[in-house]
Formats: sequence, C-alpha cells, structure tokens
Amino acid sequence: MTDEDKALLEIIGLRFRAKRNDLYYSLRDLSNLTGISTGTLNGIEKGKDLTLTNFLTLCRSLEIQPALFFQHDIAFNSPYSLPPDTQERIDLSKKLDNLVYHSEFFQTARRVSEVLVQLGIDRNQSNKFSVYLSNYCEEGALIYEQHGNYKTYRKKD
Repeated sequence: MTDEDKALLEIIGLRFRAKRNDLYYSLRDLSNLTGISTGTLNGIEKGKDLTLTNFLTLCRSLEIQPALFFQHDIAFNSPYSLPPDTQERIDLSKKLDNLVYHSEFFQTARRVSEVLVQLGIDRNQSNKFSVYLSNYCEEGALIYEQHGNYKTYRKKD
C-alpha cells in the first residue's frame, strides 16, 4: 500500500469517527447498526481494515454520501508497472483496434501479412494475428473469405 493510500484511508477513518461522534454513537452502537465488529470499526477509524463493503455499509448507516470522501481527484499512479510483454500486447491491441475501427484499411480485403506490414510487426507473429483477426470476425467487425490456404479480412458491409 502506498503512503498516499494510507493517508487517504486515515482521512476516511477520521471522517467516519467524526460523524459517529456527532451522532453520539459509541463503537458498540455503530457495530449494532452495521454488523461490523467493534474491533474492525476501531481499525477503520484508524485508517486500516477498510473494505468496499464496510465503506458502503458505514456510509449508509452514518448517512454520509460516498462522494464526500472523494471531492478531490486522486493521483493515478499504480504502485507497479506492467511487464514489457504485457505492455507490448496492449500497444499492439490498440494499434489493431485503430486499424479495424478507426481507419479505412479494411475497406478492401487484407491478408494477415498486409496487416503485419502495416503495423510493423515481424512475420513470425502471423499465427497470433490470424487469431486476433478471427476474434474481430466473431465480434462482427470483420468478415473473412477463405482463399485456398489463406484468408482475407475486410470490414463487414
């Protein structure tokens, strides 16, 4: 857990505690209302042990709109990065989506080899791209025609 997440959970816990105190509820009172143990409630108020289910239960029981906790944007920075091969797959998927959905490339029938050239991909990836293009056919974005031992793909009319 990042330091930013810890700080945010502490702020949320303090807001829950403040609202509980405003309503003159003890931890036991709130436990009776929510079904959450007093130990867990104590941890939440200290910025620990908060699950989404408990968060929503507390918001309902204390009559707090969840948006109150998120009035400010949170920083988008994952604590870890994706492995290079995963990032490469995502980048290729985006490029292929652009070819299929946002270009005129498939207005004429194309072989897998033409797609690979267009995307700057090594020819040894042709089997993988045949599968990708078949998926677009299953989704209804492309259709294929069989020509002997190869297929051509084009946009569905």
